[in-house]
Amino acid sequence: MANIIDYVRRVLDRFQDKEFNPVDSLVLSQFSYIHLNSLVPGLLRIAEPVKIKDILRAERFDKMFLDVRDAEKSKQLLFAMSASPRFRDLRMSYFKDVLDPVREKQFAAVTFFLDEDTAYLAFRGTDDTFTGWKEDFNMAYISPVPSQVDALHYAEAVAERFPGGLILGGHSKGGNLAVYAAMKSPPAVQDRILRIFSHDGPGFKDKVFETPEFQRISGKIHKTIPQSSLIGMLLENQENYVVVESSRFGFMQHDPFSWTVEEDDFHILRQLAPGSQYLNKTLSDWIDRMSSQKREQFVDALYEVLHESNSNISTFSEFSAEWQKNIPAVLAAARNVDGETRGILLQTMAELAVVAVKNLPRPHIGGDKTE
Repeated sequence: MANIIDYVRRVLDRFQDKEFNPVDSLVLSQFSYIHLNSLVPGLLRIAEPVKIKDILRAERFDKMFLDVRDAEKSKQLLFAMSASPRFRDLRMSYFKDVLDPVREKQFAAVTFFLDEDTAYLAFRGTDDTFTGWKEDFNMAYISPVPSQVDALHYAEAVAERFPGGLILGGHSKGGNLAVYAAMKSPPAVQDRILRIFSHDGPGFKDKVFETPEFQRISGKIHKTIPQSSLIGMLLENQENYVVVESSRFGFMQHDPFSWTVEEDDFHILRQLAPGSQYLNKTLSDWIDRMSSQKREQFVDALYEVLHESNSNISTFSEFSAEWQKNIPAVLAAARNVDGETRGILLQTMAELAVVAVKNLPRPHIGGDKTE
């Protein structure tokens, strides 16, 4: 089954000859996970944009792919794009990368110029750091989170510098940032936004989808999720979406390299997998039952246990590398935290179990009914 790397290797048409499509968006969204510091000009630096093929530098690979999820496939993607007539001459600029553990903020974005009149703003999704994941969890009770504010400021800054049409997109949290930035942008900027791509991006809290600002851009949103999506169905979610096939199972379907590509589009499925529907309803009902205060207490308690288990670890890759040692450390930390924190965790998980049992599919009794 072909994936986005195969797509980049196969499709040779330039964007002038074959229009931009959702697979192109996922390619650029995944590319934004690569660390481009000092390779691509930033917002405050006056410099010529850099072509994708010009950053293919082996001496920089250690820094470019440090703590990048699936660094090997990301490297293959860079090689494929650097050789491809469709991608190699794409110019990049306005790179921004911020990691602030104190403010619990992880944000990065880069702009690709598809032609003289169109730019694609790619927002990086959650990286490998605990800080990035903590900010994702914070979305359950904070609106906006710091990276959403940064995404809006970034879109406005690019719009000031580039007068053409804008396409916004991202994978995971990056998809949420793309929608948020488009939704909150001034009407003059919104009018220039051509499309918004959210690849398995989480939704929003409260009643965001009922607001006039969301309604103004809702018709431009193209959301794609794998058949067992979890991240993309979190929080309140009323965006229309397309279900795509993944070659992996369960949570691992969040991996963009697992999404199946046919010709110039994804392999589209009719609906989410039944197990995913059950899990999504369970999590949604569980979150809905908690007040914002309880959500905050649970997220902070969970993060405290994770941090207390090993204060020297800052990324999930480090955690996974020695999981035999770290998982017991997490369990020990859960027993050793103060009584209030432990109580919050146990009570919240017990409530999740109750909701899960309540949502279990019930067997049909009595045979099929006919009308």
